[in-house]
Amino acid sequence: MALTVLERFYLIDDGFFSFNIKYLFFVGLWPEKTLTRNQKILYKIYEIFIHTLTIIFLIMAGIGTYQHNDDLLIVLSNMDKSLVVYNFFLKTIIFLIKRDQLKDLIDEIEASGDEVTKERKKLMANYVMVITGITAAVVSAFSILALLEGAMSIEAWMPFDPMESSMNLVLSLQIIAVCVFPALCRAFAMQGLVCSMIRYLCDQLIHLQKELRSLDYVKDAEMITRMKFKMIIRKHIRLMSYSMKMESIFKEYFLVQNLAVTVELCLNAVMMTTVGVQQITLLFTFLVYLVLALINAYIYCYLGNELIIQSEGIALAAYESTWTSWPVDLQKDLLIVINASQRPLKLSAGGMALLSIQTFSQALYNGYSIFAVLNDAVN
Repeated sequence: MALTVLERFYLIDDGFFSFNIKYLFFVGLWPEKTLTRNQKILYKIYEIFIHTLTIIFLIMAGIGTYQHNDDLLIVLSNMDKSLVVYNFFLKTIIFLIKRDQLKDLIDEIEASGDEVTKERKKLMANYVMVITGITAAVVSAFSILALLEGAMSIEAWMPFDPMESSMNLVLSLQIIAVCVFPALCRAFAMQGLVCSMIRYLCDQLIHLQKELRSLDYVKDAEMITRMKFKMIIRKHIRLMSYSMKMESIFKEYFLVQNLAVTVELCLNAVMMTTVGVQQITLLFTFLVYLVLALINAYIYCYLGNELIIQSEGIALAAYESTWTSWPVDLQKDLLIVINASQRPLKLSAGGMALLSIQTFSQALYNGYSIFAVLNDAVN
């Protein structure tokens, strides 16, 4: 039977995050350790080249917005689409700053001996591919729609007049696509790795809960029971360490994500009140981009919430174990585990807000509140 692309990745490298790391490598964010000196130089040039493409797009979009500053709809539309790229670009910069720390953490996780099922790896890899494909399809569809309408998908400065001919328009749309698409791929490569790491923690916490519930004390096998319990405690401490390191690495990353969603919601609410019903295509574009942004933000918050739930579940699993038949010293150790588990593992956005469903709801509320204030001030 022919192997799929994902299965080939697993055969090449059976690590926890093999697919995510390969994806990051292809988008210029993860130089492999096996590269030679010349290959590292070429890879660095490739990395800088993709950075340059994103910066060129932001400059062109900024100039295009300024050139049409008398048209509120164009300004709002450009701000909406540019905000997405700014979000991705800022998260990329943060990712690069923290990359060495992240590599050390991943090496530590992969050397831990923890098991991750192949089904889980495939699920996370499929998630990355699906979200990338959907976003690419949406962006392509709106670009084609703009081409059919004889308009620019985003008003950006070009060294030629895009409206002079259909050939110029097609060329301008291609230039925009070449500048934007690598940034999109980078964003989803980073998102895939972050989500896979959170999912890994959740799965290991679930495994710990099962181990605790199934831990039986038998007098004849006391040493085995004590050894199993000792391994459970060590793993729990190790997972807590991983969680704290992840929070330190990604707190600025999640802060940018949280702020971007709030601003995106506020901006789209303003556009909804400005755009007329007759401009249904523009209105639909705003809605689709907003939905995609909210889905991405929800995925982060859902996984952060799941991490909190599963880490708190350790305390319940410990209480549901057969601790009543254990020796007093083991019961005291179990009480320490319960007390430690009552402080859940968490990820935060800049240390100001936990990554949870509640934070997602709060971001939506904040966006609407800012819009309501601005709307009242204008009226």
